[in-house]
Amino acid sequence: MAKHLDSDDIENVVNALLEWPADSKLTWDRLLDAISHGYGLNTTRQTLEKKNRIKQAFNETKEYLSEKRTPKSKSLPPSLAIAGERLRKFERKIKLLEFENQKLLEQFQVWLYNAYRHNITIEQLSEPLPRNNDE
Repeated sequence: MAKHLDSDDIENVVNALLEWPADSKLTWDRLLDAISHGYGLNTTRQTLEKKNRIKQAFNETKEYLSEKRTPKSKSLPPSLAIAGERLRKFERKIKLLEFENQKLLEQFQVWLYNAYRHNITIEQLSEPLPRNNDE
């Protein structure tokens, strides 16, 4: 039976996609193998696809890998190639985080509208969480 994914599992899968080797083809089956061996996470493609962060990271990585396979006219020194690869990884991570941020902003707008509809004030929404008395 496939395991339900918690936030750490999702983060691990996204990181595996961000670290995906440029010379390796990306498929759902290969991703499942990679996370099974790398993180001991046994799940299914359907479980992974249900998580927007994972699906977005998968699609972005596929797009990146297809662009990467186009021939380059110049060969770079190894140090520049490594730096360039690192920079591209950060750019991909930024793109993914911007997507997630947009989704959170959209969710916030829905909550704000619903709070307004149910006469909940900003002050009520901003009340701090109750403290744990066990501490």
